[in-house]
Amino acid sequence: MTDTLSDKARSLLSPWAGPHGGLPPLGNVDIAALEEAIRTAIELKRGEVNSIASNIAPPTFANTAEALEDSGRVLSRVLCVFRVYANSQSLGDMSTVAQRVPPLVAALEDEIAHDERLFARLNAVWNSDELARLTDEKRRLVAVLIKRMRRHGAGLAPAAKARLAEINIRLAALSSQYNQNLIEEAGSQAVFIEDDSGLDGLPDGLRQAAAAAAADMGRPGIWAIPNARGAVWPFLTLATRRDLREQVWRMWTNRGDNLGANDNKPIAQEILLLRGELARLMGYPSYAHLALSDRMARTPQTALLLLEQTWASVKPAAYAQIADYQAIADQNADECSARAPLAPWDRQFYAEKLRRQRFGLDGDAVKAYFPMESVLQAMFWAAGRVHGLCFTPITDAPLIHPSVRVYAVNRGSELVGILYFDLFNRQGKGHGSYQMQYREAENFRGRVPPIAAIYSTFPVPSADQPALLPWEYANVFFHEFGHALHMLHCTSAYASLGSQHVAWDFVELPALINERWLRDAELLHRFARHHLTGEPMPDELLNRIEQGLKYDRIFSLNPDYLLPAIVDLRLHLMADGSGTQIDPVKVENDTLIELGMPEAWDVIMRITHNWHIFVGAYAAGLYSYLWADVMAADAVRTFEESPDGIYDAATSKAWIDQILSVGHRVPAEEAFRSFAGHDPDPTPLHLRFGLWPA
Repeated sequence: MTDTLSDKARSLLSPWAGPHGGLPPLGNVDIAALEEAIRTAIELKRGEVNSIASNIAPPTFANTAEALEDSGRVLSRVLCVFRVYANSQSLGDMSTVAQRVPPLVAALEDEIAHDERLFARLNAVWNSDELARLTDEKRRLVAVLIKRMRRHGAGLAPAAKARLAEINIRLAALSSQYNQNLIEEAGSQAVFIEDDSGLDGLPDGLRQAAAAAAADMGRPGIWAIPNARGAVWPFLTLATRRDLREQVWRMWTNRGDNLGANDNKPIAQEILLLRGELARLMGYPSYAHLALSDRMARTPQTALLLLEQTWASVKPAAYAQIADYQAIADQNADECSARAPLAPWDRQFYAEKLRRQRFGLDGDAVKAYFPMESVLQAMFWAAGRVHGLCFTPITDAPLIHPSVRVYAVNRGSELVGILYFDLFNRQGKGHGSYQMQYREAENFRGRVPPIAAIYSTFPVPSADQPALLPWEYANVFFHEFGHALHMLHCTSAYASLGSQHVAWDFVELPALINERWLRDAELLHRFARHHLTGEPMPDELLNRIEQGLKYDRIFSLNPDYLLPAIVDLRLHLMADGSGTQIDPVKVENDTLIELGMPEAWDVIMRITHNWHIFVGAYAAGLYSYLWADVMAADAVRTFEESPDGIYDAATSKAWIDQILSVGHRVPAEEAFRSFAGHDPDPTPLHLRFGLWPA
């Protein structure tokens, strides 16, 4: 099969070379060879699985469950390279390849799940005398593999399985197209500014970045605000020209909502229709019921109730904030039309003014204490205190871009794993900050160290300026680092029991709790130092930051999250397989009106660019951020009430042993209960922000 392959494709199929269990060959990948390698790897896995299913020997754990777990290693390697390029270097032919490959992978997954020979062998192992002699982890693996096959349609009638496979192939294609539309659109859009008065309010660093962006887009001598969060949000926060703020805001909020080749509205509509049909085939009343059947919340009604009750407690505070911003706008009527009602492109601007007036918080002054390098070192230091980890640069790893950095993560002499950071924006890179796992931990054919990667799209600073992070970005980096710690700590023997397979409303817990260490005074005294003077951040400024954070509240306690999360569940409850067309934009607009979304509050996850629910794994799952925030606040209380606070050794060990390392070996609710001693309690989260009386 591999005899006719090109040398470049063959090299992508080879085991990863070098120390640390090998590192992915991410440098200078030929895209045609990558597609060739993926197609070959799919056939290799198809053959491996067929050999397991057709084995004439009686089914055993080793020749069925473990053999299945051992299959597809070549495909896993080449798909890692594919995902990296599709999401962070989607240039030239990569965009079309990124849309051709996912349907091929989806078809293979369904073919494997629908192989009744394989399903029968797994069930035979489950029902055999051997099961009682297996370890808990091995029994868990058999159960997880059987459940995975059932969720892909194993056991259905042949016609239903055939239709299910068609749906999954189409969904994979649509999700990829939705994502590529956003990448292509963002790469071509910008608001150009020819008069330097349009830069009023922006500090020198942002002005230089805007000049560099314009030059990169072929218009040197002027300025550009590209359609990337790292450029858009600072402009909306600081630019005094209201007309330009509106232009930038409309460009940003209309991503995926522009007529033409990159319009995501019909894609979202078809995805919902197909998800509903899929749920009906699987025997569920809606896609929301299917999605939540293996999550901690269990039912969409439970998740929806939590969201709606939280919105009821947040809504008065949100309207009070808008009134505060409006009062400042009225006092500065010359900066906009006289006493004009606040619009969405005004909120961040006047929120910044309020932070300066009420709390003495200047965003530029704050970020002066957060050079990116210092933030990374702070994360490493906290991980050393809490988890006993140290981070050593790897300088010879193959890289997709020179700005990427790589670290070996050790605990003493033990290699825990590898961590990549790809933090700066560039052409062809998908928007947002997220964590990706290149290789999952396992230890049944010999230990395989995990490889995690953290991505963002922070603007590239000019050559003579350090990258200074606003508080929000520093917090996001700590958040994504928490995901990486979860992946790196996993001690499961089998990849299918790894950290990224936990219940989806549990997966955010390690990330959200890791944000707590950024607010630690000891850490900030050590690392939050002025990039020019080296002076530590004053205690008074630390206190003002904490006051401002309490006023602004966290992501999951704000309208721009809560209402899209409610929209997400409502849409997927409507996805019921009846064939009724769903207009997701209308549902979104109607929900915002019904629930009383403040007119000046912009929705950051609109239907046309909500990557989470149409590309990622958050379909009927946006609620999980709030669900996990409840658990994180509860877990933080456990740390804070320990004898040595958030660095308490015994609590840290329990956190590692009962949460971070167990992966999917035990159900999520059991893992949380073993650490906290009780089920998740929303009280600490609401008390922290004064939403419930103490």
